[in-house]
Amino acid sequence: MIHFSTSATTSLCLAAASLLWVASMSLTGCSWFRDKPMQDTTAWDYVAPPPLAANPAISGEEGMGLIENATIHRLPTYIERRPLTEIFNDSNALQLQAAVENGFAPVTDLRTAYAIDRPLFKIYSCDAYMVDELKQSVPYLVPKAAQLLKEIGYAFQDSVAARGGKRYRVKVTSVTRTEHSLAQLMRRNRNASVNSCHRYGTTFDISWVKFDCMDPSMVVSLEDLKNILAEVVLDFRQQGRCYAIFERKGGCFHITVR
Repeated sequence: MIHFSTSATTSLCLAAASLLWVASMSLTGCSWFRDKPMQDTTAWDYVAPPPLAANPAISGEEGMGLIENATIHRLPTYIERRPLTEIFNDSNALQLQAAVENGFAPVTDLRTAYAIDRPLFKIYSCDAYMVDELKQSVPYLVPKAAQLLKEIGYAFQDSVAARGGKRYRVKVTSVTRTEHSLAQLMRRNRNASVNSCHRYGTTFDISWVKFDCMDPSMVVSLEDLKNILAEVVLDFRQQGRCYAIFERKGGCFHITVR
């Protein structure tokens, strides 16, 4: 019997997950469905657009969208004036149920990686959103979740522009976790749970403390960007498209597709 080290097993699992379905479809990009009706399907004929990386000169210190000596502009926001932790408080149990229904079985080893019975789409920085450096997760989602993420990204940009702002992208800070990466995360983050929805390919985190500023001619208040993002996430939640938790300490909206 051949024995693999933990790191080798993890690499094999990720490689297997990455290669599944590639032969039968293109991996997702960001602009294909923007002007098309929502589709509840598992695969599309798709030509992925080229990645769009952040401009370090614009992104600013710590990638927070801050630009030295820039004038900070305020935009109108309409989110209800009460703690966002009260507005976005869907329980982990509720999200976990949706994750199990819409996702794949958690990847624990090479066998379970090959047993994934749903297509996986790779996400990467593009015109709808920026994928931050992922230290404890891999950039793959099931199609419904990938589509939801892109629609949230575009809706955020449209909302900022409609109020007089210029180009910003939301930042995705966590995507799908394997059992191995989850165990590593739990050692240093007590908010991480062994029953994490991130194991199913249905869940992603969008930062509310870091945004990608793509036009330095107009820098918007981080508070206003946070509240506009909250309006967008709330709209999709009210449509029955997702569950969401506002993580104050984690600095993100934790979102699971429904």
